[in-house]
Amino acid sequence: MKHLAIANSSGGTGKSTTAMCIAVAAAEYGRNVLLVDLDERAGLSFQFMIENPRFTMLEVARDNTSLDLAITRTSERIDFLPSAPRVTALDNLQLDSTSIKEKFSKYDLVVVDTSSALNQRSNLVAEIGDAVLYPTTDSISSVRGVLQASDFYRDLIQVGVLPIKKTLTQNSTIPALSADFKVLDPAIPESESVLLAQIANKSVMSFAKLSDVADAYRDVTYFLLEELLGGKSNTSL
Repeated sequence: MKHLAIANSSGGTGKSTTAMCIAVAAAEYGRNVLLVDLDERAGLSFQFMIENPRFTMLEVARDNTSLDLAITRTSERIDFLPSAPRVTALDNLQLDSTSIKEKFSKYDLVVVDTSSALNQRSNLVAEIGDAVLYPTTDSISSVRGVLQASDFYRDLIQVGVLPIKKTLTQNSTIPALSADFKVLDPAIPESESVLLAQIANKSVMSFAKLSDVADAYRDVTYFLLEELLGGKSNTSL
């Protein structure tokens, strides 16, 4: 069982889309996957048409409910733990990270969509996590967000930076990260399928299965599974 944090302290970097797509792609490869929304804005939860859920990570961490009762089994073949603004209360709690990690032990992969705000939840993710992936666009603020987030997650396996949208300019800021991070290939191409999938409340992996963006996320996920789990997959599941 491995925990993968998807992190960037800047907004609009494709963080939530990346978390969802990696989780779905890992399930396509036969892995038992839990996707956790730990962002107080609850964008992923909205994507799954969940508003003001009864249970979130807050209730699970407090032992107010079991993980089995808190999760939603989605049509994307992954389990999902939703979020709500009240998860910010986690920032004020002293929690046993070992106990929390044990709650997720039945999963092969736990993908966490982190908050853009760097807070105590970031420290919690760093304590229970194994690895971190930083999606980034070519904007200076997004690249800066990688550097800021990496301070919180420096003790985790740094699987790399994932460029979102191919950059054709010679003044790209992403290569500047290559001295400290592995820049993953392929980059995730810009596609209107991502927006259309969001409107349809689906992942682009199921909405546009044969699209370039879905294929790119599958390639990246295959690499991540190799890095974290040895890559053995069972696509018949």
